[in-house]
Amino acid sequence: MAWEREKLVILVEAAPNWSTKYEKYEICTGGVSEDGKWRRLYPFPEDIVVRQEIHRWDVIEVESTKATDDPRQESRKIKLDSIRKVDRIEDKEERRKLIDRIVEPSLDIPIQEKRTMTLVRPVIEAFGIKKEAGEIVQITLNGKPFKRSPYGDVGLYYRWRCRKRCIYCKDRPHLMRCFDWGTNLLYTKYDNEKEARIKLKNKCYYEMKYDNDTWFALGTHSRRPYKRWMIVGLLWMKKESVT
Repeated sequence: MAWEREKLVILVEAAPNWSTKYEKYEICTGGVSEDGKWRRLYPFPEDIVVRQEIHRWDVIEVESTKATDDPRQESRKIKLDSIRKVDRIEDKEERRKLIDRIVEPSLDIPIQEKRTMTLVRPVIEAFGIKKEAGEIVQITLNGKPFKRSPYGDVGLYYRWRCRKRCIYCKDRPHLMRCFDWGTNLLYTKYDNEKEARIKLKNKCYYEMKYDNDTWFALGTHSRRPYKRWMIVGLLWMKKESVT
């Protein structure tokens, strides 16, 4: 097994889920290498993200190797003790330059190349919040509630199209669930459901559609690696100009 050390700009932190294999909450973490290649990193425990305060636009160094149990070409297994935060991109113009290097006009090219991570600038048509079938809450030995998917009972969905319509959205828009950790976490911070829905609608629809330049980081599910696309991260900046 050959390990390679590289620098990555973190662009994706999806909502954590419990890993039966590693017996920890894991975060689907994604980044872009210095040569513009996407990396899906695992295992990436939530406690490491919190302890090292790793956030979107941080630059990390990590040792990784090609995953043997995941067919997706961007997936990398990492050495946990090799993760080191070395820098952060703060400058808005530098961020835009990176986005411009990796953004795609549609899903067509990634699909043709059998890539399973990409970045697109969407045409957002709608945003909705849906109650999902909640899992049965388990109680741990110390009496605390435990959920394998802490954010799984509420689904945040976007209806959108590629700017250059792809094979899927040329006839009807995409409808994708958003698993961005920060966005799902935001929903839980309000005192009641009505307030949460109003705040999320304002933030995730009106601001994303009208006030900001918005990009969706997209990834596929390991069970259907070339078919089932999801929104795994949101990127946004104040509009430079009206388009």
